[in-house]
Amino acid sequence: MAQNICVEGLFLHRRYLGSGVHGYTVSLLRQMERLTAGEDEISIRVLVPELDQIDGAPSSRRGFELIPTPAMRRKKLWRLGLFMWAAQRLRPDVLFLPFPFPICVKPMRLAVTVHDIIPLLFPLPSRSPSAWAFRQSFSSSLRGADLVLTNSEYSKRDMVSVCGIPPERIIVTHFAFDRDAFKPDPASPSDRESIFARYGIRDPYVLHVGNMEPRKNLVRLVQAYRLLGERRKDFSLQLVLCGGQNWGCEELSRVVRQPVPQGKVILTGVAPAHELAVLYRGAAGFAMPSLYEGFGVPPLEAMASGVPVMCSNRSSLPEVAGDAALYFDPESVEQISAAMERLLTDSALREQLIERGLRRACQFSWEKCAAQTLFALKALSAS
Repeated sequence: MAQNICVEGLFLHRRYLGSGVHGYTVSLLRQMERLTAGEDEISIRVLVPELDQIDGAPSSRRGFELIPTPAMRRKKLWRLGLFMWAAQRLRPDVLFLPFPFPICVKPMRLAVTVHDIIPLLFPLPSRSPSAWAFRQSFSSSLRGADLVLTNSEYSKRDMVSVCGIPPERIIVTHFAFDRDAFKPDPASPSDRESIFARYGIRDPYVLHVGNMEPRKNLVRLVQAYRLLGERRKDFSLQLVLCGGQNWGCEELSRVVRQPVPQGKVILTGVAPAHELAVLYRGAAGFAMPSLYEGFGVPPLEAMASGVPVMCSNRSSLPEVAGDAALYFDPESVEQISAAMERLLTDSALREQLIERGLRRACQFSWEKCAAQTLFALKALSAS
């Protein structure tokens, strides 16, 4: 008897292109389609927006069907429960949500990917109904799901200790990165020249990638960079911060405006994927000073690009980077600055981190993530 799995696919819409949830959903579905080809025991149906509005999803075939769902146009209603009604009409054994939605009723077995509990630990400083609803999506999904998938053992421990979720209800499926985009091959000189000119970048530079908000700890990173410039007058180094500005960036904007000896802080904003790959490959080092990460894909992208990585010794980052990073206390500007100097000047360490980083990145793949997800969904369907 075939197992019928329904997948909610709102985040396949091109309006979410570039977001982590879009990348996760696309990468996971591509591998799930490939892994189930020729397998008659499982049927996967994906609720999607109109086909001309989705980006990156695999094509339909027998046993793996994309189902255009006009009700998704009502985005707010969809998130508040219309998705459950649409899924119920297909009579699946399991409904899989790649992102938390509020769970009011649950007429079928439910699996939800909760990437981390950052919205509960670091809530937006807003009392608006939308901010409240966002937090409710996470807490109600954690409470209501029969199975929670998350991306690190660290996130699982937090869900158990902070939210009281039984550990047997949580499965860890490590995320991955785009292996076609992020690799150690040098960028073409023309691409490098045009992209560097657009952003005002010159060699050497230390790169950070990620949205800018307080838990990313970028104020201390900039302070550490300035301290290094004051200590090493022989350095001519730039710090490149690549990502969108979220809430709480007022202090960061202030420290970025302050002059740096022999250097400059450059804010690129969100860079397109092909430009981001070039920025990684050209970096002298990559820095991830976060106070908290549920997983942390950028260090993997940097490692896969052949760039030595320095990162915080907090949360999930040691789980992701393993022995392939130079660690520091993210609350110590002195330690961050010393780590940056060592990363740039210790050639033996650089070679070691690059070699270990390439090996470490190979341990993470979307195929492995999809296989673990399918195994968990099948087990839930059969229970």
